[in-house]
Amino acid sequence: MARRLFIVIWGALALTLLLFGMLIGVFELAPPDDVRLAIERDAVVRQLTEIARREGAGAALEHWAAIASAYPGLGVWQDADCGAQTTIVDSDGHCLSVQTLPESNRLLLGLLLILRPLLLGFLVSAGAALLLSRHLTAPIHKVGQALQRLASGDLETRVGDTLKSSGPEMIRLGAAFDHAAERLQKLSDGQRRLFNDLSHEIRSPLARLRAAVGLLEVNPDRLAEMLRQIETDIVRLDDLVSDILTLARFDSAATRPAFALLDLIDILEPILSDANFEGQPAGVEVSYDGPGQLDVTGNAELLHRALENVIRNALAHSPDRSKVLVSARAEGTILTIDVADQGIGVADADKAHMLDPFVKLTNPARQGGTGLGLAIADRAIALHGGNIRLLDNVPRGLLVRITLPNRVGETT
Repeated sequence: MARRLFIVIWGALALTLLLFGMLIGVFELAPPDDVRLAIERDAVVRQLTEIARREGAGAALEHWAAIASAYPGLGVWQDADCGAQTTIVDSDGHCLSVQTLPESNRLLLGLLLILRPLLLGFLVSAGAALLLSRHLTAPIHKVGQALQRLASGDLETRVGDTLKSSGPEMIRLGAAFDHAAERLQKLSDGQRRLFNDLSHEIRSPLARLRAAVGLLEVNPDRLAEMLRQIETDIVRLDDLVSDILTLARFDSAATRPAFALLDLIDILEPILSDANFEGQPAGVEVSYDGPGQLDVTGNAELLHRALENVIRNALAHSPDRSKVLVSARAEGTILTIDVADQGIGVADADKAHMLDPFVKLTNPARQGGTGLGLAIADRAIALHGGNIRLLDNVPRGLLVRITLPNRVGETT
């Protein structure tokens, strides 16, 4: 690439020099050649005559050698015979002849006059083109090497610092490269962590299933008990696979789901009803505080999945005879939904990771489920341009705050 860029730049500069020389030769206004040569010959004769009179013919010849390039149509020679063509005679009788050169000689001298500056221009332009091509291609070469390292698996490769001395465009390219590399590294680390966690989550129910089958072979009388255990583990595996597929769909570059104008209350009411029914055995009450209508533009299935996961998570970690409060408010173009429980809360160190798949919390009491519920909710809300934050509930418990842009009327 550097070679091609050098050829292009140098070719453009050289062509410019050629065209410039041609334009000068074509459009330069000058008298006819015979008139110009006569004027130049008279001027040369006067100069050399004065020098020959004072310093001799030799000095006049030396002076002519210094100025000859300015008069390509004339020639000056020493005339030993002092013939009829002689025009200059010094005090010692030495003669010089000033004559008009033949047309072919004048053309050759004219070409030499033009070629000398052109040759110098070609050399200077070649050096400038070489430096410019190297300056332009050096950062691209650095990015290319970084891409090769990135493709070979070195996801810690960054180029931003090496491009700081380049132009603003290359600095932006380096920043974009570093952002992409960082994103790839996070995705790779997340995928590796997901595989590790997934293998652990699947291994546990499979081990219990194998143990149940082994017990049935030894003691068939425990069939009913083992069937219940087998059914529980199968349901757990089914939920795990369903959640993994949902999470993978959110993380893929799929087309944005269809959005429509919705009333969020229509989504919340059945979720709250089901949550109250499930919380009855433990005496947990799920209540709602907010307006009776919450218009929002979004996907009903994704919003249902997100709100249900958050509310069920709060219900699962609520102590007996406690309350889960779901509150909502609209402030300008922002819709906020808070889900607060009265459980044991979450340590500050865990809040930054609770939205990650299969997160392992420092407090074992907060473990349970597949570990994907809040991760799915976070992806679903992010697809709507919103976010989820984890806060401390006062006086105790966890408060999950869901923020959505209230873009009413924007449907796709």
